[in-house]
Amino acid sequence: MLLLAIVLAASVPAAPQLLVGQSFETFATQTDSLCPGRQARSITPGDLDFAQETFEAQLRPRTRTRLEAANTAATRCADRNGLSCQVEATLEALQQTRLLARFSRYVCSHPSPS
Repeated sequence: MLLLAIVLAASVPAAPQLLVGQSFETFATQTDSLCPGRQARSITPGDLDFAQETFEAQLRPRTRTRLEAANTAATRCADRNGLSCQVEATLEALQQTRLLARFSRYVCSHPSPS
């Protein structure tokens, strides 16, 4: 019986990480409006993290510094596994620095890595 429980537990796929929060909702609403075919509400934390990193890399140094100063991911997510916390904190920083709409347009115009 114990062996059956172990086999069943191992065969259940891990639940996908869900992204939540006001900043994610704003991002999803913006991308749904700009590029409905992109289906941003189902983006994985990994794909969103990739998009955030490539977006940040193309920012001017001063803008990137401002975004990095607003991003609380390092302290807020230090004891958490997975990418959900980090990408949600970065979305909040994008919104706080008024870069979220620009990021939404960026996501619509750049393919995801997967």
